[in-house]
Amino acid sequence: MVSIKASEEVQTKREAILRVARTLFTKKGYEATTIADIAKEAGVAVGTVYLYFRNKRDIYTGVALNAESLIADTFRDPELLEMPFERVLKTLVDKIFRISREHKNSMALLQIDIQSAEEGKQHEYSHQNEQDVLAAIFQRAIEKGELAPFNTELYAQMLFHIGHDIMHQCFGVENGEREDMYYAYLLEFVERLFFGPSLREGYKDQNNQENKI
Repeated sequence: MVSIKASEEVQTKREAILRVARTLFTKKGYEATTIADIAKEAGVAVGTVYLYFRNKRDIYTGVALNAESLIADTFRDPELLEMPFERVLKTLVDKIFRISREHKNSMALLQIDIQSAEEGKQHEYSHQNEQDVLAAIFQRAIEKGELAPFNTELYAQMLFHIGHDIMHQCFGVENGEREDMYYAYLLEFVERLFFGPSLREGYKDQNNQENKI
């Protein structure tokens, strides 16, 4: 039986390898980074790296999934289920941007070319994890009477992909240079989505005003 201390040491070493790999992949690129580079920076033997990962691609996948899990973990704050839903929306957007800003080196790894069915399953599991957390937050708001019933799973799936792509573009591609703009538009989008007025209604109102002139 593996002791708690031994289990913690395994997790610590694995996280250290992922942390170093994330930095090297960002600075040198995936192709230019070797297992030996990662081992040297992590302060472990090359053989130790292979105890935790089968190959460099496995490390790369681990780094990408780790970036996604950071966001899912922060969504599990129990206070989110109890605060008014209008506050929840802003809090969620704040959390997404804060985590992405703090780990922006990882954001470039959110959009990776999945090369195997196993990789695809790992990413699908990670994505579903985040979507389930969002769906639970939405369902709680419905139960409290703050929102009318809707397909919480579908909304969670769509919003996950929108947020995922925005974080990649904002921090992974643009290095946070237009963070304020992305933040403002994402917050406006989710507030319109749940509370309106919708863009369609705004268009109708504009037409009505023009017709009165």
